[in-house]
Amino acid sequence: MIGEPPKSIVHPTDLSFASQDAFAHALRIAVATKGVLHLLHIADAEEDDPDNWNRFPHVREMLARWGMIEPGASRQEAAEKLGVNFVKASIESESPVHGVAAYVERHLCDLMVLMTHNRTGLERWLEESIAEEAVRETRMPALFLREDHKGFVDRETGAISLNTVLMPVEASVPPLDAFRHIADFAHALNPAADVMLLHVGEDLPIFDGLLPHIELRQGGVIDTILSYAGEIGADLIAMPTQGRRGLLDALRGSTTERALHDAPCPVYAVPAK
Repeated sequence: MIGEPPKSIVHPTDLSFASQDAFAHALRIAVATKGVLHLLHIADAEEDDPDNWNRFPHVREMLARWGMIEPGASRQEAAEKLGVNFVKASIESESPVHGVAAYVERHLCDLMVLMTHNRTGLERWLEESIAEEAVRETRMPALFLREDHKGFVDRETGAISLNTVLMPVEASVPPLDAFRHIADFAHALNPAADVMLLHVGEDLPIFDGLLPHIELRQGGVIDTILSYAGEIGADLIAMPTQGRRGLLDALRGSTTERALHDAPCPVYAVPAK
């Protein structure tokens, strides 16, 4: 829900080791917000691997490594101590888009955490725009991590380093609700996190509602966003979206592709009202 931190997080996983960083982010966010974490694997009709359940990310093992629960704690003990519920689901669908969309609608999920990596698993989704189509269809916020990013959650310790969030704003996408959502998300993980706003253009647009200082820069939109993100040491770039405009415009050599592939940190897409 816009204006509140996510409470029902879904992490579609291809069950690979490379997706562990995205899993760590999804798990740490769920703990911070005392929500529900759904670990979701979409199997096609021909997939029949009885070992899939054993390959699912190990929630309690990671929580114990972080020192949040005792080693050997039961699932119920972990849930009661942390105030978090954990769900593992494997569903069969010929379409990953429809499979994910149906699941998140049924379970009222409000944040999707996705790992993108080298032409396997979810990278196949990205190449075919399937991940973006799933996010569009669900109209839900999505956190994208690349395999070459450590992100803002340390996989080994659970430590959070979300200090600076950069949110570009533009006149065609109302930013206020997205800003509130991003601020609530960031402050749930780090109450001292700073959300900085940037507009790329000649003049600042006039926005409805109260917003903090907006930095004004000129130049190419994506180049300027990425340059400013590096300048301020952004740990996350949050992009308000509106339908097929903004960050989640289709991957056709667009600014979206550059934002996702060239950003120095994870990218968070949040639909604007």
